Amino acid sequence: MEKKRLFLIDAPGFYYRAFYGLKGNLRSAKGEPTNAVYGFVKMMGKIIREEKPDAVAIALDSKEKTFRHEMYPKYKESRMKMPEELSVQLPYIEKLIEAFRIPILKESGLEADDLLGFAAHKGVEEGYNVVIVSGDKDLMQLVGGNITMFDPIKEKYIDSEGVKEKFGVEPGKVIEFLGLSGDSSDDIPGVPGIGPKTALKLLEKYGDIDTILANVEEIDKPKLKQSLIDNADNARLSRKLATIKVDLEIKLDIESLKLGEPDVETLNSLYRELGFKSLIEETKTAPRTEVKTEYKTVLAEEDLDAMIKRLREAGGFAVDTETTSVEPMRAELVGLSFSCSEGEGYYVPIGHDYMDVPKQIPKDVVISKLRPILEDASLEKCGQNIKYDMIVLAREGIHLASVSFDTMIASYLLNAEERRHNLSFLSEKYLGHAMIEYEDVAGKGAKEISFKMVEVEKAAHYSAEDADITWRLSGILKPELKREGLEKLYYEIEIPVIGILARMEMNGIAISEERLKAYSVELDRKLQELEKKIYDAAGEEFNIASPKQLGVILFEKLGLSKVRKTKTGISTDQKTLEALAGEHPLPDLLLEYRMLAKLKSTYVDPLPQLVQSDTGRIHTSFNQAMAATGRLSSSSPNLQNIPVRSEEGRKIREAFHGGEGMLLISADYSQIELRLLAHLSGDRLLVESFQRDEDVHARTAKEIFGALAGESEEMRRIAKAVNFSIIYGKTAFGLARDLRIPRGEASTYINDYFSRYAGVRDFIEKVKGDARRDGFVKTMYGRVRYFPDINSSNRTVREMAERMAVNTVVQGSAADLMKKAMIAVDAALKGSGARMLLQVHDELIMEAPEADMKSVMETVRPAMESAGKLDVPLKVQVSFADNWGSLH
Repeated sequence: MEKKRLFLIDAPGFYYRAFYGLKGNLRSAKGEPTNAVYGFVKMMGKIIREEKPDAVAIALDSKEKTFRHEMYPKYKESRMKMPEELSVQLPYIEKLIEAFRIPILKESGLEADDLLGFAAHKGVEEGYNVVIVSGDKDLMQLVGGNITMFDPIKEKYIDSEGVKEKFGVEPGKVIEFLGLSGDSSDDIPGVPGIGPKTALKLLEKYGDIDTILANVEEIDKPKLKQSLIDNADNARLSRKLATIKVDLEIKLDIESLKLGEPDVETLNSLYRELGFKSLIEETKTAPRTEVKTEYKTVLAEEDLDAMIKRLREAGGFAVDTETTSVEPMRAELVGLSFSCSEGEGYYVPIGHDYMDVPKQIPKDVVISKLRPILEDASLEKCGQNIKYDMIVLAREGIHLASVSFDTMIASYLLNAEERRHNLSFLSEKYLGHAMIEYEDVAGKGAKEISFKMVEVEKAAHYSAEDADITWRLSGILKPELKREGLEKLYYEIEIPVIGILARMEMNGIAISEERLKAYSVELDRKLQELEKKIYDAAGEEFNIASPKQLGVILFEKLGLSKVRKTKTGISTDQKTLEALAGEHPLPDLLLEYRMLAKLKSTYVDPLPQLVQSDTGRIHTSFNQAMAATGRLSSSSPNLQNIPVRSEEGRKIREAFHGGEGMLLISADYSQIELRLLAHLSGDRLLVESFQRDEDVHARTAKEIFGALAGESEEMRRIAKAVNFSIIYGKTAFGLARDLRIPRGEASTYINDYFSRYAGVRDFIEKVKGDARRDGFVKTMYGRVRYFPDINSSNRTVREMAERMAVNTVVQGSAADLMKKAMIAVDAALKGSGARMLLQVHDELIMEAPEADMKSVMETVRPAMESAGKLDVPLKVQVSFADNWGSLH
């Protein structure tokens, strides 16, 4: 029978390592530092969740002086005082330990090390295998027999061999080693002149300090011999100071060190107070035992009928598809899974293909039987990234109706700063359950097989678990959305947008491969010309793609300013080249070369390869759960990053066109972020400008430079840069870099702006103040974004968080408004021959038959302009052309 395991956690070791190791300057809404608390809780939770100890305790240091101070007053005398930013976190750490109901070992006048040593020996006596969770070398003397150590940072177990590897001696001789060499971190003196190497040699020959001192006359090195004679007492004292006391006069019942169920209410209250949004509900929903599961493989029609009856009676269910590709427009359907109750799941295989595969229900039969329930609007459906499943099913002729919940989108709204919203992560986080991974069933790398080759039974458990976990998570995340006040945003904006994006992805957009190929040839010629100019400017040929060679040219040969250092040398990145542009012609040539080379490799050459053979179009993917501001992004390919204002970007856009007999339409919000800034700030001048339909940049130029400034294109250009720098929170340094003007001049422009637009200044200060007080900001439509660094003592970090907070309120509101516009336009276009293709920044790209152009444009403009109610009018520029580059 396997022995029970007792885990003993070294709290000081944990929180010190968390404090110094966790970057990011985490702070609560009150401005209190929280990095040590957060790191401590994460490490502790991981130990409990993954190691599943039978018993556990956490040892804490006593505030009082210990018996070691009585033996040696200089003990730990030179150790730096605990940083105040760490000490203020300790009460929270103790509160969280108590809320987790983990037994605490703490005694007046005793160090955590002694309590760990005592508890470890006691645990072994009572039949436990003991694991000391720490990376502290002093505790290694305890290792041996049924005691090991576990370093949570390195995720490494340390046994006797590990100790010997560290010190060169077995655990029992660690105190002898420290007695000789001392320990500067604890002010243990040791013997002067004896370092680790000498200590090891002495111990190899004599075994321990007493034997060394008894045979000191044998030592042939005079200085070493004399030091041992003079410091014999120091050696014995040092050994005693280093020895962990395991025979304490305290009572400890090992059986009482059982892990209790956590106090969820207290934990979540503390998490909210500390701003640990991602940890809320984590412990509450993490079961100590796995939920009993019953997953069924549906291979007979009668079983399929019984499953459909069960799903219909449940009134709603989770659905998931298994396919041959992560790209839904290229994927073949292999199977479907469903769940409508915790621990319950069904898998319907239809496309598995390998030797001896069990007989599956014919695909057409499955589709015909599932279509009624999947298209039934009275049955609610949920999924994880359900847009993917909607596209896959639509390609099979099934139009999924009444999609009411997406766990990925819910997680994103609740934790916009979290980068992961995949099902495995959410399962670990909210259910404490490690799921079967895709690579577990299909392999990875060179050994990966298509899902259609995966054995049906393996696929069934994997896929049914996906549906089951999705169903369970929906029950957890729904009340969370309500508690956080995110229901309206979720159900009225984010959920409706899912279906719209699915249709846009399926629509795709046509491109002219010939035009792109011709432009590729043109770019090759331009790059060759630029290459020659670069060599002429440099005075020699070199590898333009080599930062090292470029650095030699710029900084050694030409003697240009060294702007920024990196780990590998002086930086030659874009910002550096922009900063150097005024010193020599070469940086500008390099910037142009890099820009053209990037456009060629990112768009011009790859785009023709991405045309799908069966549709003749490119199908980008729209990411709804990525940008913290709520903006949509696109990928595979990213069509939102094609340069907007450059001639090169226009030429790439010219390759995109409407389908046969169709023209493209652009509906572009005019200055949406500035209009929102006017509405949110209520600034009199800004509101007035938009209400009068003035040129807002010319008006700003007049306010900054005087009455005639609006007629100057240069002053209007500067005013435009200032207007947008206010939205994006740019500093005088950033504005100066953009305009290539002195920083003092840029600072004057910004100050003059705020003196005239006082309402904007007050709005910005209010947003910052609210963010400092609450730890988060909200958009007009209730989207929440947290800023843990908003009260950081680091000025640079703090000011960056402030700029992001202001930008989030404005840009996030614009993102929400654009989604509302998409919903309005989608409804307005129903029944017409027009359809949405792309959403890029503040613009919607559609296509429509040429004959319908006028009516579509007359439909789209009012739909978008009435999507939000502002104190200033929304204005939409609508245009049509045969290609994207010619729009506007």
